[in-house]
Amino acid sequence: MTVHTKNGLLTSAFIRIMGNSIARLSKQKRVCIITYHRILEHADPLLDNEPDVATFYWQMKVLAEHFNVLPLHEAVLAMKEDRLPPRAVCISFDDGYRSTHDLALPILKEFNLPATVFVTTAYLGEGNMWNDRIIEAIRRVPDGALDLQEIGMGVHTLHSLADRRQLIKKINDGSKYLSSDDRLNVILKLEKLTGDKSSAGLMLTRDMLVNLTKAGIEIGGHTITHPILTKLDDDVARHEIVGSKKVLEEIIGKPLRLFAYPNGKVGKDFDARHLAMAKDAGYVAAFTTAIGAASKNDDFYQIPRSRPWDVTPFLFQLRLLRWLAGLGSYGDRNIHDIKKRALLIAFHFPPQSASSGIQRTLSFTRNLPECGWEPMVLSAHPMAYEQKNSSQLNQLPPTTIIKRSYALDAKRHLGIAGRYPEMIALPDRWISWLFSAVPVGLYLIRRYQPKVIWSTFPISTAHLIGLCLQRLTGLPWVADFRDPMLQSEYPKSKLQRKIYAWIERQTMQHCTRVMFTTQSASNSYKKRFPDVPQEKFMVIENGYDEDGFAAAEAAAKHQPANVERSKITLLHSGVLYTEGRDPSAFFAAIANLKAKGLLNQHNFEVILRAPGDDAHFEAMIQQHDLTGMVRVANPVPYREALAEMLEVDGLLLFQGTPFNRQIPAKIYEYFRARKPIFGLLDLAGDTASVLNAAGFHDLAAMNSADAITEALLRFVEKIDAGQAHVASDAVVYASSRKHRARQLSQLFEDASESTADSVLMMSHHH
Repeated sequence: MTVHTKNGLLTSAFIRIMGNSIARLSKQKRVCIITYHRILEHADPLLDNEPDVATFYWQMKVLAEHFNVLPLHEAVLAMKEDRLPPRAVCISFDDGYRSTHDLALPILKEFNLPATVFVTTAYLGEGNMWNDRIIEAIRRVPDGALDLQEIGMGVHTLHSLADRRQLIKKINDGSKYLSSDDRLNVILKLEKLTGDKSSAGLMLTRDMLVNLTKAGIEIGGHTITHPILTKLDDDVARHEIVGSKKVLEEIIGKPLRLFAYPNGKVGKDFDARHLAMAKDAGYVAAFTTAIGAASKNDDFYQIPRSRPWDVTPFLFQLRLLRWLAGLGSYGDRNIHDIKKRALLIAFHFPPQSASSGIQRTLSFTRNLPECGWEPMVLSAHPMAYEQKNSSQLNQLPPTTIIKRSYALDAKRHLGIAGRYPEMIALPDRWISWLFSAVPVGLYLIRRYQPKVIWSTFPISTAHLIGLCLQRLTGLPWVADFRDPMLQSEYPKSKLQRKIYAWIERQTMQHCTRVMFTTQSASNSYKKRFPDVPQEKFMVIENGYDEDGFAAAEAAAKHQPANVERSKITLLHSGVLYTEGRDPSAFFAAIANLKAKGLLNQHNFEVILRAPGDDAHFEAMIQQHDLTGMVRVANPVPYREALAEMLEVDGLLLFQGTPFNRQIPAKIYEYFRARKPIFGLLDLAGDTASVLNAAGFHDLAAMNSADAITEALLRFVEKIDAGQAHVASDAVVYASSRKHRARQLSQLFEDASESTADSVLMMSHHH
């Protein structure tokens, strides 16, 4: 006996013993339903997910020798009756490729193995599936630049197989969820641009279907055109399901009993409507593409199917055994049980009240449930916050999961008179949060099984927590930078800048998607990280909360009518800084107008609501002799702040050069308040661009007292005359936080989808 034969016998004995033990010890009897599409005559580097004949041969050989291969319909009946044999396996093919007849059938006959073929009827005997047309179009393009701007896919350079694979994936991903007509239009334009017209001949003919049936292969339904059913109207989806069944029954002369959903992702590619349609059509079972084994506990119209991606016989069989043991499943299995959860990591979250940045995470937490996602929040313990106000927590549903882990502020808790060693505050003052947040995050992930992690800057420790959790769990991670971490003037410390740069690199490398609040911020990162795929970047701006404004407006209706004011009141709501949002020149301009007798405490007032360092700004007011004209006001609950915006005559926005690539969140609240806006800005910055685009032109350079003096006087005169510009309905509509939450929910879907696809392609990384 040779060593090879001895090893083969040992492997066979091991697989059988393990399989039988799993069947005896498991509370549920399971079956693995293996899925194939094309079988290739020779390995194809552009179709590296599809097995060639040699690979398919050894896979069928090990199934025949070590597993109990059942006809799929019989396996369904055995599941219902809980009489599945140990090591139960079924074989299926999707779409209806002629290689099933020409290449797979002879091998199936050799090993006397049953199989089921799910057929898409529109391509029988002619034409190719849309994804194959994309592959063939890109295959034949010569090396060099390929301009696909006409179909919205940009310009691509093709020099290697990796370049072609990446482009094929991009076009496939961009086309999969289009309507059939739109997808066909993209493919026709692609074939015109590439000069390729794929030849027919990849699909089964009607005669081949008859031959398969005579050979004992069962035929199942797979729709007419292979659409994403959730993208169709109900009548069209029903026609796809029922129509293909009728066509196939006419060809083979037998009733169809089994159906497979195109693309097959539970809750994404089909939903409860399509389960009912399959049942009404007369199918006794329907199949998804969830990874893992099936049992009697599965919905028989949502039975999972998948294929081990391992490239050696032993690992191929071992993965089947893991699935039969109930291990290694991936993807939603039952549409009625889907709970799409997201773990949101945010330092700025109520009761923290010193930053308007809390509104971004707060609004996502409130609005994501309407988009089908349940958010969980991992934040810092309130002791970490210098200013606190818990009123906004009342805006959240009481069932919202919020965990707060231990965190210290190095300045307040570890410093002396506000001074502290830099080493204990790297990358920021709240680095202590990392050490408690990671274990708490792991607990949340184990208990609630979120599908995606989201972390938001500032502070940078939030991204460190997201990075650790992603590396420990493999979950998709969406990193919300909001604005650039590294800026020309911040951080000032060389060591802190170095650490920030490291966090940026790690985040860009390991996150699944990356978010920004402005296009220029996104563009700057694309330029700095040219190797990061462009599709990884997404811009989701800040916005306003309609519910907050509705409550503020309702409260205002119950207030006694105000006596007509004799003075024009301007409001700045939020934090000011000594750099970047410095009101010094603005105060000097008011002092100029006061000196000229144009403004005084009887006709003009400025309110600085919660500017931060109250004592500093009060000293500045006294220095410019503006007491009675400018006043610092204490923080108020969020809805009171919104109500104040609705009450005043105009709103002030400070955003200087250090923040040119940032847009303050309050700008969208200012739009919704429909009040005139006076901008004190770097006129070359993003905020100035947004204001100009929205029709606001009362702007002045933040550091120029002369420019502000002239512009402020014009602004006050426009308000007094009732001619100052306010945001249009279109601008207000586009700025809603509910709209931003819908954008984020789609980003979560894309990130989850991307990770699921990478799981299916793991064979190329082993």
